[in-house]
Amino acid sequence: MLRGTEELIDIGSDHGLLCAYAVTMGRAAHATAADISADSLSKARALIKELSLEDMVGFAVSDGFMNIDIAAKNYSIVIAGMGGELIARILEAGGDKARRAAEIAMQPMGGAKELREYLYANGFGITDESIIEEGGRYYQLILAHYDGIARPLPDGGLLEFGEIAYGKREAALKKLLDKVCATRGKKLQSAQNGGAAPKELINELHDAERLRAEW
Repeated sequence: MLRGTEELIDIGSDHGLLCAYAVTMGRAAHATAADISADSLSKARALIKELSLEDMVGFAVSDGFMNIDIAAKNYSIVIAGMGGELIARILEAGGDKARRAAEIAMQPMGGAKELREYLYANGFGITDESIIEEGGRYYQLILAHYDGIARPLPDGGLLEFGEIAYGKREAALKKLLDKVCATRGKKLQSAQNGGAAPKELINELHDAERLRAEW
């Protein structure tokens, strides 16, 4: 999804595999693995040392962008494996460091709708989306960059599952919609059996069912 870049910054790097892959495959001339504590970076440091990539991968103990110094003019950012609302807060706190990035790749673990709400409202244009299925779980990938243009929100279901991803009609998204409709249908039935009719759940189920019906 990401193009080649002078510098790749992986926020929440964890094991460091992404940085190692990027530099060894020529997708980045240099990479920075960033995580919130030295302990969090220990796995990444061990991997980079094992692969003898110390000259190509640096490290930053940083809460979001806070302690990351960016010298490269052309750089890309990855923020993956955390909630969408947290990713939005990291982007907001990052200020110009986030806005000057050529590309920002995000993989929210839940909260994709809230993340897209932030991106649309705050001038980050979404340029690509994809759905990955692995081990029965589904992961949304969002690629964006800052252009300063605030955009109107797409209607409910597309905000949650991605307008671009839906336009591609990816097979994994169809399977995700099937799963979501089944899960929400059971939750609604259980709620109704208990005498409740939660409006938000009803609307979310209808949004997913409509996208599936219009597939």
